Amino acid sequence: MSIQQALDLDEAVERAASFFAERETRAGVQARALLRRVRRGDNELAEHLVRERRRATRMDGSVNGSLIQTAWTTWELLELGCPRDHAAVVRTLGYVLSTQNGAGHFAEGCTEQRHEIKMCCHYVSGFFSPATRDETAAAVAFPSGVMITGEEAARFAASCFALRIVLLAGEDRRPGVQTHLESLVLLSDALENAHGIWSPDLVCFALGAFAAAPFEYRPHMQRLTARATDCQDSEGNWAGVDLFHALDVLLAVPTPAAQTAVLQTAPTLCTLQRGSGAFDDAAHEQRALIGLRALYLASQLAGR
Repeated sequence: MSIQQALDLDEAVERAASFFAERETRAGVQARALLRRVRRGDNELAEHLVRERRRATRMDGSVNGSLIQTAWTTWELLELGCPRDHAAVVRTLGYVLSTQNGAGHFAEGCTEQRHEIKMCCHYVSGFFSPATRDETAAAVAFPSGVMITGEEAARFAASCFALRIVLLAGEDRRPGVQTHLESLVLLSDALENAHGIWSPDLVCFALGAFAAAPFEYRPHMQRLTARATDCQDSEGNWAGVDLFHALDVLLAVPTPAAQTAVLQTAPTLCTLQRGSGAFDDAAHEQRALIGLRALYLASQLAGR
């Protein structure tokens, strides 16, 4: 990286810091903590945001009866500093776990064609259900801003998203959770080849789950990381992949290869960034936070 690129990177981090400087949101709290610019009152704000999310849950522990929204709320609670045994985390996580193998989950049932490619209930199981077959699961937007269309793709993505959060919450020894992970292992060859329904974005969802999985799944994480980095172009982008979705996942992968891939996106991120410090006209906070995390890591790597 040239001196000018390093300077551009520092300026981009500062613009992102300015974007989050006064935001009284979960993303604002996390951005300031990352940059070691915590404001007086941020601890109290985090506690308020936790209470706010707990109040948003229904009697069954869900947020609006949605798997994705409830899983995301669990993730937010953890990122706001809630311990895994916090009542709000236990409540929302309980709903997520209750949807495992529920009606409408990915690979439910069997057909001759799906049985032949080992993508049916006789081979894979443990998936979380975002909707019954009578309900529409797609198109669905995830917190990173990535949009998944197609019914089976949406059900797969939603389940991997939920699995990642269940693992982050420390539930990796549950038999059903292990079954889900083993199912992803069985599907890993198809994921690597990205044939059929496996778009690059779906590969990233699976990689996100493996990144949060126990150490024994590290080889599968590394294989999918290699698949992702091999597809990265000279500008740091991926064809057919939402950049911020890919970054969100790679930032969670604890390997030099993933860090290098993040560093290679830095010039593109600097180009995409608005004067406000956000990366889109709508000032999408989670994408801005992902961008900041990537820029901050890149600045650390460039300064070595």
